[in-house]
Amino acid sequence: MTFSLTAPLFVEVSVPLPIDHPFTYRVPEGEEHRAQVGVRVLVPFGGRKMTGLVTAITDASALDGRAAKDLLAILDETPYVSERHLAFLTATARGCLAPLGETLRAALPRGLPRKEAPAAPRMESFYRPSPFPPGGAMTPKQRQAYEAVRESGGISSTDLSTRVPGGADAAKRLAAKGFLLVESRPRPVGLHAASLPDLAGDLAPTPGQEAALSRIGVAVASGRHAAFVLHGVTGSGKTEVYLRAVEQVRATGRQAIFLVPEIALTPQLLGRVRSRFRDGVAVLHSGLTPAERSAQWRHVRDGEVFLCVGARSAIFSPFPSVGLIVVDEEHDAAYKQEDGVRYQARDLALLRGRMEDAVVLLGSATPSAESFHRVRTGAATLLSLPERIGGSGMPEISVVDLKGRADRRGADRYFSPELEAAIDSTLVRGEKAMLFLNRRGFASALTCLECGTTVQCRNCQVALTYHREHEALLCHYCNVKRKEPEACAKCGGHKLAQVGIGTERLLSWVSKRWKEARVARLDSDVTRRRGAYAEVLSGMQQGEVDILVGTQMIAKGHDFPEVTFVGVLLADLSLSFPDFRASERTFQILTQVSGRAGRGDRPGNVLFQTMSPESPAIRKAAGHDYAGFMEEELAAREAMGYPPFGRMLLLRLWGTRQDAAREAADLVAGALSGPMSAHGVRLLGPAPSPIARVKRRFHYQVLLAMPPDFPVGDLFPELLRPLRERVRKLGARLEADVDPYQMMV
Repeated sequence: MTFSLTAPLFVEVSVPLPIDHPFTYRVPEGEEHRAQVGVRVLVPFGGRKMTGLVTAITDASALDGRAAKDLLAILDETPYVSERHLAFLTATARGCLAPLGETLRAALPRGLPRKEAPAAPRMESFYRPSPFPPGGAMTPKQRQAYEAVRESGGISSTDLSTRVPGGADAAKRLAAKGFLLVESRPRPVGLHAASLPDLAGDLAPTPGQEAALSRIGVAVASGRHAAFVLHGVTGSGKTEVYLRAVEQVRATGRQAIFLVPEIALTPQLLGRVRSRFRDGVAVLHSGLTPAERSAQWRHVRDGEVFLCVGARSAIFSPFPSVGLIVVDEEHDAAYKQEDGVRYQARDLALLRGRMEDAVVLLGSATPSAESFHRVRTGAATLLSLPERIGGSGMPEISVVDLKGRADRRGADRYFSPELEAAIDSTLVRGEKAMLFLNRRGFASALTCLECGTTVQCRNCQVALTYHREHEALLCHYCNVKRKEPEACAKCGGHKLAQVGIGTERLLSWVSKRWKEARVARLDSDVTRRRGAYAEVLSGMQQGEVDILVGTQMIAKGHDFPEVTFVGVLLADLSLSFPDFRASERTFQILTQVSGRAGRGDRPGNVLFQTMSPESPAIRKAAGHDYAGFMEEELAAREAMGYPPFGRMLLLRLWGTRQDAAREAADLVAGALSGPMSAHGVRLLGPAPSPIARVKRRFHYQVLLAMPPDFPVGDLFPELLRPLRERVRKLGARLEADVDPYQMMV
C-alpha cells in the first residue's frame, strides 16, 4: 500500500487486552517518519492511557467515516517486536482463536511495558575457604559443606545447596565461626542448575546418534524447514543429539530454542546445557522476576545469545533468525497452556518452523499419536535411537493382577508378594528402588461408612483429599483447606474413613515395612518448599536414598544408575479418565517411569500392579512395544474420527449462576448449529462439564468435531465475536480451546 505524503497517516494498534480487533489512531503531524510496524505507542483508551503495539500502517480508508484519536507518543525508535515475530504472534492468535492483544500479553515480558525498568540484581552469598585452618568442631553437615567449598575454591550458596542439601545454612554458620569467608554477589540470571560435568560432550556419538545428526545437519545447512521425530528409548542419548544439533545451527549464525516440559524438573539437563554453552544461553521461566525476564527477553531479541531454554512460553522467544526448535518430551501434556491463550507449544513450534524456515526436532521415548501420524503421512521424518547408551538393555517388566487382592485392607491390598520380594532383593544387593503412584496426598477421599457420603469441596464438585502433613482436607482444584470433620454432615455419623491411597500414605507404609531403608518422597506438595526438589535429587545422586516414592515427577528425565527396580502401585489409575487420550497417556507414563530402572551397568526390573492386566496400554508397555501400541491406538481413533484424524474445538461456557451458564451454552449451540452443519462439522452438546462446578463457577461445554485440515482460524473468529458479546450480557463467559487436552472442566 502506498500513502500520500500530504494526507494524514494512521496506524492500527493492538492493546494487551482480550479484545479481538485493533484500534485505528492518527499519527501526529511531524511524527510520520517514526511510525513503524512493531513499535510501542502510548494511546488514549477510554478514560486512561495504555501502551499498545503498531500492527499495521494505514490511511483514512480504515476509519470507514469514523473519527480517530491521535497517538499520545511513539515509544521506540526501532521496532520493539520485529515484523517477522509479529507475523508469528498474529498467526498464533488466529489459530488459537485468541485476541491478538491477549496473545501479546502472554508472549511479551510484562505485557507491553511503557518503560524498561532495569533489573535490580538479586544478591546471594559466595563462600571461599579461610586462609587459616579450621580450629574447632564441625557437625557432619558442616563438614560436608566445608569440603565442598574447599574443593571448589569458591562457590555460591545456590550451587552449594545443590551439591549439599542444607549446605547454605551450614556454610552460614561456618562463616560466623571464621571457618569460611563470605561476600555478597549479584545472583546471575540464567541456568541455576547443578554444575554437572558434561561428560557426554567428550564421548564419541553412537551409530544411531551419528545417523540422526547427519540427517539434522543436512536440513540445518539447507536453511529450509524440516520436521523430525526423534524416537529414542529411555537412556538412548537424545539429549546429546539435541545439544550437538544446537552446535550445528550455531555454526550457521542462526539461533535455537530448546523447550522442556517443566524447567524446574530438569536440573540434570540444565546442568549439561550450562556446562556446554555457558554465557551463550538465555532462560525464560516463571521463577524470574519481571525485570529479569525482560532482560533475558531483550538478550534474545537482540541476538546477544544463541540459545534460549525454557518451558512452553519460550516458543515466543524473539530471536532474529531461528534455525532450530527442539521440543524435548514432545508428548508431554505440560506443553498445552490451559488458561488465557490456550496454545500447544509443540504445534506452535511446527508453525514457527514453517514460517521461519527452521528445523523442528520433536524428541521422546513415547512420541505422541499426532507426531507418529505425521511420520506415517510424510509430514515428518523419523529418526531412531533403539538402544541405550553403554549397551545396557531395557528393563524386564512383569505384570501383577491385583483383582485377587480387592478384599484386603491397608498396605496388604497394594503390596503384593511379588512387589515386596522385588524390593527386598533390591535392597539386599545394595541397589535403589523407585515406587510410582500418580496420586498425591494421604487418602483420596474421606467417606462416611454409615451413609456412604464423601466429603466434598464447597466450591467445586469434587471430593476433598486428605493430606496428613497439613492435617487437613484439600481441594486439588481451588486449593481450599478445611479441618477433618468429626461427624458426617449428612447423617451425623462418626465413622469417617480415609479411603484410597496417595504418596503420603505410601511413604508411611514403606517406612514401616522397610524400617532400615532410607526413604524419600517427591511430588508437587514436597517441591513447594524452596530447595526441596534439589535436596531429594541430590540425595538420590549421592546414594543417600534407598527407596524414592513419587508421582509423575519421578518419571521425567532422571538418570540414577543405582536405581535397578521400579514398582508401579496402580498402573491403570489413569485409564478410567473420560478422555480419548487416557490409554495413550497411560502407556506413556508407564514407559517413562519404567525407563528409570537399569540405566547403569546393572540390569533393571519393573513391576506393574494393575486391576486391568488385559489393557493394551499395560500389555504393550510391559513388552516395550511402542509401535504395536500406536498402531492399535491410531486404528481405534480413526474409527471414531478422533485426533489426529480430526480436529476438535471445545467451547467452554461458565458463570457464577448456573442458569446463566446453561442459557449461554444453549445460545451458543443454537447459533452454531446451522453454520456447523453447512460446513460438515459435528456439534455435540451443550452439556455440563464432567466436573460441573469449579471455584464456584458452573461449567458447560459445546464440542465441535471437524475434519483434520479444517481452517479453524478462517471460519470461527467472525462467528464467535458476536457470540462472546451476547454471552457476556447473560452474565457468563465463552472460552475457545482448539484441540483441547483437558476436557474435565
